[in-house]
Amino acid sequence: MTRKEQKEARRTQIIQATLDLFVERGYYGTKTSQISRRAGISEGLLFHYFPTKEILLEELINIGLRGMRMPMQVKAENGLDFFRQFTSMLFSYVKENAFSAQMFLFMGHVVRTDDIPEKLRSLAVSVDTVAYCQSWVEAGQRDGSIREGNPMVLSNMYWCSIHGMMEQYAHRPEIPLPEVDWVTDMLRNRTFTG
Repeated sequence: MTRKEQKEARRTQIIQATLDLFVERGYYGTKTSQISRRAGISEGLLFHYFPTKEILLEELINIGLRGMRMPMQVKAENGLDFFRQFTSMLFSYVKENAFSAQMFLFMGHVVRTDDIPEKLRSLAVSVDTVAYCQSWVEAGQRDGSIREGNPMVLSNMYWCSIHGMMEQYAHRPEIPLPEVDWVTDMLRNRTFTG
């Protein structure tokens, strides 16, 4: 392993340890000494990579924001296809990398609690996946693939389901994720055959 690869592996190790602790204890409930201990390094080495706990928090939020932008990468044929593709992509990714399920828990905590520095909380809420997906619900209602109803409510229902599944999977990965169609069927227009 090259020196560059070693540094990146150490950085990843620190980020994973921090995510684990932030999910377990919250931001203010986590001390840098706990992070260094969980990562198996000295506190001095931790500060070499990340000079403050807030910088670590910001790094995790930026990782979470990249994940929250995943739906924007989907190229769909119709509204329902968008949700089918995204759910399939997300489930595949989570099965390969449990880190992403933990990120759902972490980002949910960041946007819902007051124990995060305001500038970082504002950064975390800058991507609104429910609002973004509302436009796909509306497109699906126009093309007949998605049931009638309030588009914001339907988008929110989908995302609440996804968050619940990710939370459960983060805690109990031995319970398989559902079939993609089971999830997207909550949005499907029953008369749509695509």
